[in-house]
Parts: sequence; structure tokens; C-alpha cells
Amino acid sequence: MLRAGEVFAGYEIERELGRGGMGSVYLARHPRLPRLIALKLLSRDVFGDIEIRRRFEREGDLVARLDHPNIVPVYDRGIDDAQPWIAMRYIDGPDASQLEAANLPPRQAIRIIAETARALDFAHRRGVLHRDVKPANILLERLDGEERVFLADFGIARLRDDATKLTQTGSFTATLTYASPEQLSGQPLDPRSDQYSLACTLFRLLTGDVPFAAEHPVGIIHGHLNQAPPQVSTLRAGLPQALDAVLARALAKHPEGRFDSCGEFAAAAQQALENPAGATVVAHSPFVAQSGGSPAAPGQFGPAPTTPYGVDPNSVPGQQPPATMRYTAQA
Repeated sequence: MLRAGEVFAGYEIERELGRGGMGSVYLARHPRLPRLIALKLLSRDVFGDIEIRRRFEREGDLVARLDHPNIVPVYDRGIDDAQPWIAMRYIDGPDASQLEAANLPPRQAIRIIAETARALDFAHRRGVLHRDVKPANILLERLDGEERVFLADFGIARLRDDATKLTQTGSFTATLTYASPEQLSGQPLDPRSDQYSLACTLFRLLTGDVPFAAEHPVGIIHGHLNQAPPQVSTLRAGLPQALDAVLARALAKHPEGRFDSCGEFAAAAQQALENPAGATVVAHSPFVAQSGGSPAAPGQFGPAPTTPYGVDPNSVPGQQPPATMRYTAQA
């Protein structure tokens, strides 16, 4: 653990900002410029794990390619005293997990999701999947009276066309309550997996809970794979039923049933909130069923289906889930 006033990799440590299983983040001063940075260090305890070390080193390389106003920029990286580090912009504010749903206006929640969606779509166009979208990785900073949104922690991101398997052990690294069915079942991932996690995040910001909560991990996995998401309109007064249909589509068990992009999902959520009577979406009609079971008219939301979009809720992309799901999957 570094202490205030200590110098590491040329940066003067101010204080520790946070600590996790694989490392710590410190607030530090740049040695030559008048600014503070966030210094992320990989723990010495896991440095010998080649997989973890590669993942950490790749985070700096991946994010350095992603120059976007809603992505936390990386300034530098290196190894000092046999300890890898990444220097990033310091975001002076909370993360979205610290927001109380009861005190968060739905319009603001959707705006946070829309800003995050811009970051994700930008990364997706460059072949990068985040794979760990959740409120704790969405940072908020108020500048000149306006709230800015930053997506952080691409630590388990991977280029879509990279054949190198950084998770050959099969260990599941994304946060379980925000993981897509295809992550849990070891299926190939594409940008719609991040969209699913973003939809779980919006659900949490609107209601204060995740779509599939359970005491034990197997219950959470079962929910993601087998259950229709609860309707947010029944969990928080004032939310229109049109939002139920938007979230049900973004949380479809099959990626083919979701929106074409994170931005399309965010736009549909915003329209459903602001103009629920006229809410429309570019629908994949085979997946959008009205209560009577027939497909909804193109471009229109039907009532939130009990089985999402006419898809068997017990099926997941590419396979039927086994009776007992394993806790590990190819990430």
C-alpha cells in the first residue's frame, strides 16, 4: 500500500481512491503538469498470474485507442519496481452505483445511459467490447454546472477479432448481476452483450434493484437465462408501460431480439419516457409479441410480453441451459 507523499513511477501519491481484488487506484499528482491523475496499480499478489497481467496491460492499450468524451482517457502506463501501473484522468465525482434511485429523476437516469451508450457504440465501431458494463464503471463529474458521464474500466475488454483467449481457464469475470445470457452460457459475444448489461444498469438506476436478484448466484444465473424481466412500471410509480417494452427488448435472451445498437436502445428509452403514447422503435417484429401472441405492428410497442418477444424463455443463444448452470463460463 502506498502512502501520501510517496512517489511512485514519478507521481506523488495523494491518497488511495479504492481497492479491489486485483489492485488499487490512487489519486496522484503529475510530476510536471498541474493536474491530478488516477493511478491504477496491479497488485503484487497477482502479478505472477500471466492472464491477469496481460489483461491489465491490454487495458491501457485498448483505451488508448478510444479517444471519446465519454471514455476515461489513459495518459500513460508502465512497470515500476516490478508493479504494472496505468495513469488515467481523475474523475472528481461519484460512480452511478452510489446514486439512489428514489432521488434520481428518470430523465437523468436515461441521460446517463444515453451518454454511456455513446461511449459503447464508439468502442464497438472500433472492434472493442467492454464486457463489464455496470453502474460502478460509470463515473459522474460536474463541470461548469453540467454533469459529465464517463465509462471506465475496460479491464476485461477484448478486441472482437482477437483470437487470443485471455480467459482460457473459463473463469467468469463480469459482474454476475449485469451479465448477458451469452456471457453466462459461454457463447460468442458481440456489442449486443454490452447492450444487455447497459439495460440491466438502467433497470438499477430506475428502480434501485437489478432485474434478476437472488440470494445465491445460481438464482441470478437462472433469472438471466430463463425469466422475463420484471416490469419497471410496477416497481416505481410514474414510469410508463412503454419503458417495460423497451427494457424487455434490450434484455431479450437472444441477442437477435435486442436493439441494433446501444444508442438505439437509449433513444427508445428516452422516447418511451417523454412520449409514451407515441413511442416507436425499429422493431424486429418476430421478437415483439403483443399480449395476444401476434407480432406487433412494425415500429410499435406491444404490451410488455410475459415471454420476451415470443422467444422461449428457457432457451439461450445457441443452446438449452443445463438443469444446473456452472458458475464459470467463457468470458
